[in-house]
Amino acid sequence: MITRILYNEEKEAYSKAVIHPVQTWEWGEFQQSQGHKVYRLGIFDQDKLISGYMLSFHQIPHTKFTIGTLLRGPKIDKDMIENIGKIAQNENAIFVKIEPDDIEKIYDNKNQLLKNKSIVLNFPGLVVSPKVAFYPHSYIVDLKKSEEDLLSDMSPKTRYNIKLANRHGVKISHSTKDEDFEIYLKMLFDTTRRQGFYLHSENYHRRQWSLLKNTGIPEIFLASYQDKILAAFMIFKLRDRLFYPYGASLDTHREVMAPTLLMWEVIKYGQSLGLKSFDMWGCLGPDASVKDQGYGFHRFKQGFGGNLVQFVGTYDLVINPQYYKIYNLVDKYRWKLLRLKASLPKLFK
Repeated sequence: MITRILYNEEKEAYSKAVIHPVQTWEWGEFQQSQGHKVYRLGIFDQDKLISGYMLSFHQIPHTKFTIGTLLRGPKIDKDMIENIGKIAQNENAIFVKIEPDDIEKIYDNKNQLLKNKSIVLNFPGLVVSPKVAFYPHSYIVDLKKSEEDLLSDMSPKTRYNIKLANRHGVKISHSTKDEDFEIYLKMLFDTTRRQGFYLHSENYHRRQWSLLKNTGIPEIFLASYQDKILAAFMIFKLRDRLFYPYGASLDTHREVMAPTLLMWEVIKYGQSLGLKSFDMWGCLGPDASVKDQGYGFHRFKQGFGGNLVQFVGTYDLVINPQYYKIYNLVDKYRWKLLRLKASLPKLFK
């Protein structure tokens, strides 16, 4: 097998090989629109492309250095590390952050360990990263199950809230219309300001939407009550998988449980398309506590009865050890300032 950089003419073959939205050709075009440099590599068995992955390099402002990322790509192996290392050196990268879409542990809906692959990654220059990009855990719902089994797997409270929302007459719609995206985007920023979370700029999200909306990947789901939109999700579809990357809701009419019905309708939509799994994009781990930041979102997702999974983890392929230490120190304090800035509206309400 050989690995090489792909040509534009190989887009279709590459798109059939990748299994996560952030590894798609179109996501690479979005990254390029943000000023990042992108490499798409294909792994070939003779003339057939059997796997692939995308690397992006982000310039550190006012320096000659870059940071590489390879998020939700294939399993790490020796050839991948060697190829990434060569490109990273040419791009003057300090390190490349690697997060494979590779599940190490699976728990049942009572957090009992069902499967443990005990993956050990021991390659030169590869270290456990001090900072993740994606959550290391997620809930994954098996869409191959019947509707009755899916409801049975849910917590009693989630089932009750679905019935409650239906009794209140909450209505669900979904589309790829720009006007629905704008409703979703406004609600997303209102929610993050209320919760005190950091979020990319509106321009980032609008650019992402404009480049992806005609690919069949994203779709906007809305829940309304008495003609008022109460909750909005962006959903991704790719091959036989469904994903829930972003969600938002108003702080009014919480008693009608609009987000719960909205999530259930998303699950049924995935079933209607014949998809196999629904990845909720991230949650806390099996020892999650009510004191943890984000516990409310974790509990909401947990209620839908999926399996809790733990991915293999986040690793940095260190290219420049000296600057790697300096970068991590500076980045640590940068994110403290960003989180403080994001929390200020909440602190002074």
